[in-house]
Amino acid sequence: MGITEDIANNTGPRLPWAGKRIRMELIEEELSSLWRMSADNVRISRNMNVRTSVLNFVICAPTTESAQQASIIIRNLSSTHVARVILFILDTTPQAPNTVSTWVTLRSFPVISDVMRHSFEQITLLVSGSAVRSASAIIHPLLKPDLPVYVWWLSDPSTNTEIFNRIAHFSNRVIVDSDRFHTPEESVRTLSSLVPSLANSAVSDLNWGRITPWRQLIAQFFDVSEYKPYLTGIDRIEIEYAVSSPDATQPNMSEDNAPNTTRALLMAAWLKAVLGWQTMPDLNAIPERQIGPYHWQMMRTTNPSSTRSTSGTGRTGKLKAPQYGTIDIRPRVQPDMQPGSLCMARLTSNYDGKQAIFMVNRDDDIDHVLTSVELSQGSRPQRTVSLTATHDISQLLHDELEIMGRDYLYEETLQEVFALLV
Repeated sequence: MGITEDIANNTGPRLPWAGKRIRMELIEEELSSLWRMSADNVRISRNMNVRTSVLNFVICAPTTESAQQASIIIRNLSSTHVARVILFILDTTPQAPNTVSTWVTLRSFPVISDVMRHSFEQITLLVSGSAVRSASAIIHPLLKPDLPVYVWWLSDPSTNTEIFNRIAHFSNRVIVDSDRFHTPEESVRTLSSLVPSLANSAVSDLNWGRITPWRQLIAQFFDVSEYKPYLTGIDRIEIEYAVSSPDATQPNMSEDNAPNTTRALLMAAWLKAVLGWQTMPDLNAIPERQIGPYHWQMMRTTNPSSTRSTSGTGRTGKLKAPQYGTIDIRPRVQPDMQPGSLCMARLTSNYDGKQAIFMVNRDDDIDHVLTSVELSQGSRPQRTVSLTATHDISQLLHDELEIMGRDYLYEETLQEVFALLV
């Protein structure tokens, strides 16, 4: 439920979903008024409304449409993460007026019953023209003190790199969704260059959450004692991602229409990192950008079943002869699946004269995957695993808001993606 009020004869843009339009200097006064109004519970005639916040949640959106979608999504987060929400719309269209427009509202939801309700504050700002350059200065006074600051950046970091950097530096956590990047490689470079400079802030990606079940399933293969020796023999990694039609695989596609391969790249980079593989640039042809297939020749010099030693020596201390592996990423036509979704991850291992193939595969069922193991002695029974939780952005955001510290594995993987794309 939103407590809103239209302003008659108001000039400028109208955003009824954002609440009541007011002057910026009156934000706190108006919020206090809305809290007093919400305290009037007509059912019991006394205040059972709980006013609390556990964090500042800053959402930076490139358009009013994306901001409205985000406003809908965060309603599902309100019961677990009561926040002061600052919805910041950065209008960078040419010849836009130099203005700042502001709206405020409360959104409330029942706790246990309708007698007691939680509410969260939402401040919406539309900033356009040269005022965009002052985005961080505009946001900072609106933050509640002594509460962590989480930022959800809805566009490519590379579109407003300077503003992104400024906002990231006063936040505790910056959340992006690389699945929505229009220029994935450029934005990955922006993120990877930013991470080392953020001493007190963490960067995370909703796409990392989407591929987490895939990573867990692959790791579970080698929890089985029978399969664990094959980990050292992996020499081929194949990953497939969804495209909507055969045309999406053509090399002459424009960058705007090409599928986003970030999930596949994150998966490849994670496997490269945990296996301790090294890129061999002199043997690699430049991979085709965005459309695949990608191909890398790798050098395997470490033992992933150990503690990821990089010494390159065996138990006897003798230097191991270098071994080689390959990573391939290619498209698969899946019209009913979101473009860029993972379709298959297959690891081929040759160990002690025996071959094993470990595969996570998704066909026409977008909610489930099949895991399988093929050994020289025969195949093992397949297992069906649900992936429905990875479709819900609210759940992915919920998981990110639960994390306070840095995700060092993601940060390492991000650097590996950058290295693969060099």
